[in-house]
Amino acid sequence: MDIDVVGAYDQNDAALQTYNANFEHKATKFNLEKFSHSQLEDIDFLWMSPPCQPYTSKGNQKELKDSRTNSFKNILKAVSINPPLHIGVENVEGFKNSSGRDLLVKTLKNYGYNISEILLCPSELGIPNRRMRYYLVASLKLLKPIKLSSTCRALKEFISEPKTPFLIPKDKLEKYRDGFRIIDIKKENTYSTCFTSSYSKAWMHSGAYLVCKDGIRLFEPEEIAHIMGFGNNFIFPNELTKRQSYKLIGNSLSVYALKSVLTQFTFES
Repeated sequence: MDIDVVGAYDQNDAALQTYNANFEHKATKFNLEKFSHSQLEDIDFLWMSPPCQPYTSKGNQKELKDSRTNSFKNILKAVSINPPLHIGVENVEGFKNSSGRDLLVKTLKNYGYNISEILLCPSELGIPNRRMRYYLVASLKLLKPIKLSSTCRALKEFISEPKTPFLIPKDKLEKYRDGFRIIDIKKENTYSTCFTSSYSKAWMHSGAYLVCKDGIRLFEPEEIAHIMGFGNNFIFPNELTKRQSYKLIGNSLSVYALKSVLTQFTFES
């Protein structure tokens, strides 16, 4: 799949540092509430992962009434003026039945896009990680059937032994142990649960934990990135704290799922 990235935007300094440490093309700090239709000129493919907080089960669920959706609404206005050939969107599962999704689909249908929507989890692709997400692809060309090829991989393939493991404190382990998903990678068919941006900050319902020789530890940010498909060469800049790294990867997406979603597009001219 041959895609040339001509523009990438974010407002988070840590995200920009990490992106620019890993890719030759550089991401720019930019408020997407100021995004203009002129920025879509000569653009064939627009990918969006708008803020998910308005649609999460733990959030305020205000959907389009949440000010964090302003950038998303603004980009849709730009699309309605200067529609690109292809569009892709990723968000949490709750987006599927939201007013945000309804506005998105209505906008795209008004301009003749072919649309495909799917809820997809990496575990359906043989990746030992549960991370159900909503994906939409839209194209002014015909869409192809999605290819959900899978090769089952063991969780231990993604794990390395850190020199200084981030152990769960004993008092937290005693208090919350029954609610933790604790994984022994020596066991077959084990999998990790969804890692959230609060991993390492909130002990419960933010991700899984690993058995190690010293106790029960957190996954390293690099291990989570590997599980999500970012590859062995992906790095977090040294100036980032571990907490910042956890927050970034928890807000990220599964590259494995994204690859399958993109098989629906015809990128050739």
